[in-house]
Amino acid sequence: MALINEPTVRLVSRTHVDWDAVAAFLDDEDVPPVPESIRAGEDEAAAVIEISARICYMSYGKGRKDIADFVTNLLSKGDGSVFEHVNYGFMVTGVSRALTHELVRHRAGFAYSQRSQRFVNESDADFVVPPAIAEGGAGTEKARELLESAIEQSQNSYKALVSELYKVLPEEDFEATTDRRKAVRQAARAVLPNATETKIFVTANVRALRHFIEMRGAAFADWEIRKVALMMLRILQEEAPLLFGDFTISKLPDGTEIAAPIHSKV
Repeated sequence: MALINEPTVRLVSRTHVDWDAVAAFLDDEDVPPVPESIRAGEDEAAAVIEISARICYMSYGKGRKDIADFVTNLLSKGDGSVFEHVNYGFMVTGVSRALTHELVRHRAGFAYSQRSQRFVNESDADFVVPPAIAEGGAGTEKARELLESAIEQSQNSYKALVSELYKVLPEEDFEATTDRRKAVRQAARAVLPNATETKIFVTANVRALRHFIEMRGAAFADWEIRKVALMMLRILQEEAPLLFGDFTISKLPDGTEIAAPIHSKV
């Protein structure tokens, strides 16, 4: 068993453009070809937004020529629908079940695949230390002792339940060995705490991610999910600065960080 103090967030997928298909569309519509029609250059995320936004007015080759000005204008007007065409996928690990219970409340524009406690044996699970304890410094030693004691008790209870349930649930009652194993683990997981570490694959579009970061990066958000939101933001600001560059990260008096956008609720 390990006690985890920091989550890990990895960007593992992104939207790409089939430029041959785009060129064929532009040719069929008798509008200027790339790059006169699409000014995003090699920034494929911005290109998808530009392509989708310009189709609304068939403004290929017209209007704003600077892509930064084009995207900023969309953000400032709140034209959020075109930002739904760009998706990013993250592998998030070292987070608690408490965090993912909050994360999966974000439904529109999100997709999730999470480690299953019915299939995966949690006898040797790791656990996440809440930031208030992990980063509390002097004075939190007693709190950490209480946390570790509670975690150890729950893990021992989980192992004991697994062992007992294998004794009392007859093999003949199940069509397959995997069904019996799931029945055992789904019952035993009842004693595992919210601090149990989990792993989750998260895919979301830009509009949904901006809303998530604005909500979960705010001062009122839970400290653990706020940290993950800001980790995602830093990755996205490097990956797609035009789409997330209006967010500013600042520090609160307690030393934690928050993020706020110039263009709210796009």
